[in-house]
Amino acid sequence: MPHLLILSANRHTSPYPVYPLALSYLKSYLQQAWPELTISLMDLNLESDQQWPQRLAALAPDYVAVSLRNVDDVDWQKQRGFIEDYRQIIERVRTVSPAPVILGGAGYSLFPERLLGDLGGDYGLVGEGEESLLELLQTLQSGQDPAGMEGLVWRSAEGIRYRPRQRHVSAPKLSFEPELMAHYWRHSGMLNIQTKRGCPHRCVYCSYPLIDGRQVRTLQVPQIVQTLTEAWDKHGIDYVFFTDSVFNLEPAFNDELARALIKAGLPTKWGAYFAPHRLSSEQLALYQKAGLTHLEFGTEALSDITLASYNKPFRFKHVLRTAERAAELGIHQAHFLIMGGWGETRQSLTETLDNAEQLPDTVLFPYYGMRVYPDTELARQMVEAGKLAPEQDLLKPFYFLSPEFDLDWLKQQIPGRQQRWALPDEDFSDGIAMLRKAGKSGPLWEYI
Repeated sequence: MPHLLILSANRHTSPYPVYPLALSYLKSYLQQAWPELTISLMDLNLESDQQWPQRLAALAPDYVAVSLRNVDDVDWQKQRGFIEDYRQIIERVRTVSPAPVILGGAGYSLFPERLLGDLGGDYGLVGEGEESLLELLQTLQSGQDPAGMEGLVWRSAEGIRYRPRQRHVSAPKLSFEPELMAHYWRHSGMLNIQTKRGCPHRCVYCSYPLIDGRQVRTLQVPQIVQTLTEAWDKHGIDYVFFTDSVFNLEPAFNDELARALIKAGLPTKWGAYFAPHRLSSEQLALYQKAGLTHLEFGTEALSDITLASYNKPFRFKHVLRTAERAAELGIHQAHFLIMGGWGETRQSLTETLDNAEQLPDTVLFPYYGMRVYPDTELARQMVEAGKLAPEQDLLKPFYFLSPEFDLDWLKQQIPGRQQRWALPDEDFSDGIAMLRKAGKSGPLWEYI
């Protein structure tokens, strides 16, 4: 019977290590769809550089699937790229295994043809990989040519080819791996899980729709509840983060999920990414009863000038109203901001700083500039404005930073304000580690 090794190459652990969810989704789906397939998992966050090649050689898999979660750190100040690290990992795979190498993951999906060539993979899969990986493995196992498969990147006589995906998975399965679960629970104080995939929003900078598509697909409520029940009953996991690009899409589904969690009676608390609009007090109260404790708002700006430039579907009045509703219920909230992005001005920066003072108690996480990805609206508008050459290599970290953004000026404006601004260059790791040792779970930014 064929043997597949799924390897997570991500070693980026800032601000905390994140459970490699793709590995568990793939394994859960493949085990159900193809029981005869042997599947091994390898997470390089748990393996030393000396150990993992030896373990791979001993496993002797027939296929190696490598998940690339990020291409860089998305930090304008550091701009650390991961491609060279990935190249070295795949070269080491080649030295100990003759198995075909299949590339995939969120980071890979942004540059699929380029990375297949640069990293020396045999095949690549763009976007969600459950059905595609199953089809690819079964096609290769039968000795047939998989060229032309949906979502597949492959090599041909004409060069590297790619056929975009048209179909998406409707009901992926998920079971957490005990060894991985123990590690990430110990080091990050939470596990992550999806409730839906896809995002219909058209924020200028965002790559999520390129990876997961624009059509929202909700996962099965009983499956989500069963996964959380097993995590609590078997492993004592009582905090999860829903990693949907935006949780408060599909309100009818969210209400159904919340009621199912309440009925299950789990002690599990949770947080998620939310858009700061279209959230009624009644919805928030229902989610809170179902375990919601932390709202992470993808607000990005508190100035209508900038929100319009970012193509956000809300304005500051909506942000303020939603924040006030959350505060009335006592739900922890944080707002993530992109300062100095497309269309930002000194006036809009000042408005964001001043409008932040109107918000109820919160933590503000500003990031500087916008990472430019191919095929986004930001890249298109920059090319039209003559601020980006069409041939610009975007695999190497490349940012747009407004000419009116001044970091020194910004830092001078923050002291004395009532809100807590957690700047990117501040190090909270020691404090977070102490809280983890004290048994605290969840994001913990409310303690900043």
